[in-house]
Amino acid sequence: MKRNSTLRDQRGSLLIVAMILSAVIGISLVSYLSLGRTAMTISNRAFYNNGAMNLAENGLERAVFAVNKKVADSTFDWATNGWTISGSNARQKWTGTPFDQGAVGSVRSYVYDYAGGVAPKIVTRSTVQLGGSATAPIEKWIEVQLRKTSKFSNGLVAKNSISFSGNNASVDSWNSDPDNNSATAAIPYSTGVRNDNGTVGSISVSVSAILVQNADIWGYAATGGSLPQVGSNGIVGPFGTSTGTMDPTRVSTDFTAAFDPVSNPAGGTTVAAITNSDLPSTLGTAGSTTQFRVASLSASGNSSKVLTIEGDVTLVITAASGSSAISLTGQSSIAIAPGGSLKIYTEGNVDIGGNGVANGGTTMATANQPINFQVWGTSPNPTQTIKLAGNGVLAGIVYAPNATVTIVGNGEVLGSVVANNIALAGNAAFHYDESLANMAAGNPFRVSKWKELTTAPERAAYNAVLSW
Repeated sequence: MKRNSTLRDQRGSLLIVAMILSAVIGISLVSYLSLGRTAMTISNRAFYNNGAMNLAENGLERAVFAVNKKVADSTFDWATNGWTISGSNARQKWTGTPFDQGAVGSVRSYVYDYAGGVAPKIVTRSTVQLGGSATAPIEKWIEVQLRKTSKFSNGLVAKNSISFSGNNASVDSWNSDPDNNSATAAIPYSTGVRNDNGTVGSISVSVSAILVQNADIWGYAATGGSLPQVGSNGIVGPFGTSTGTMDPTRVSTDFTAAFDPVSNPAGGTTVAAITNSDLPSTLGTAGSTTQFRVASLSASGNSSKVLTIEGDVTLVITAASGSSAISLTGQSSIAIAPGGSLKIYTEGNVDIGGNGVANGGTTMATANQPINFQVWGTSPNPTQTIKLAGNGVLAGIVYAPNATVTIVGNGEVLGSVVANNIALAGNAAFHYDESLANMAAGNPFRVSKWKELTTAPERAAYNAVLSW
């Protein structure tokens, strides 16, 4: 009996061991199958995650197409093309996009300022529901800012650096032509019509790309890689931003811009170099368009030394790169008659001091639109210098991709500047004219800022407009 008892004990032990091994193997198999299922689920969601992003971008493309279609074709009607209009905004939803394995996607697009203002904004939300799955749908949210492709779609733009050295310098904006109709009277700048859409951008990745210092940037600042540098009394943001701070929604580090070269136009009536002894004098005829080729323009002395511009005049200064093309000192000046315009093309250096350029008038209320005074720097070398100085009102635009543009003085500067480097060395108030974004007819919009919204607070800001 004792021997049989021992045998039964041994058999029982083997059975227990076998059961334990079976349990371990069973648990391992279940864990392995669960792990495999989890890995397959993760892999599957990752695959459709890319599909959700593609779908969100498809919604963006449809919205951008509609915006630019309206620019190219004024008869394009948003409502008849499936968009629901609410004030100045528009929305549309596309559903039933098929994916593999029974997955179905949808995308919503919401366009702020759909009619094509200065900077329309688009937000999209895509969802992909996996087939035969009770899991939450995959979502992608994207926000983009659009800008006109005009050379002057921003206030101050530089390849390298933009610096402010005055303690009271400021940047803001206004729109001199809000209805985009040259037949109606332009709106002069005043505190009553000013906006906080002043835009300052540099494509440089350097930490000194934008040195705001103690200036007030009422609007936006963007660089190619580094945050703008703001001093203790500086500001970047909307009206009401606290001193010494930057509003994070108004700052970006992904700014891009094109700096296409320009050249002196051919043709024109050749005249001798204009010097002090030739002034006062007049170029052009009221109601006519004329072009002149001049070796250089230099003047100094009292306020009688004035070159008056009548009608629409293009002045090609043929001075070579590195030499002086325009030099105004003392109280000399250029006066553009009301209703007239002046375009200057030169690869030489420009130094407009004295009483500067009176574009239509000498006050904010009487000045012509900035578009009526243009300086085009055509130097192929990054050595051109353009200096604008004065304590009055200067309304104009400068496009000089290889020049260093310096604005000196304590007056009011209205318009837009595109250059290699820009320095505001005085306490000037710079006012960007938003109408310059429409300077060339038919300019399409491009994406100037792209951002995926991944956090709950970011998405909450648009939840109301992307949840219908």
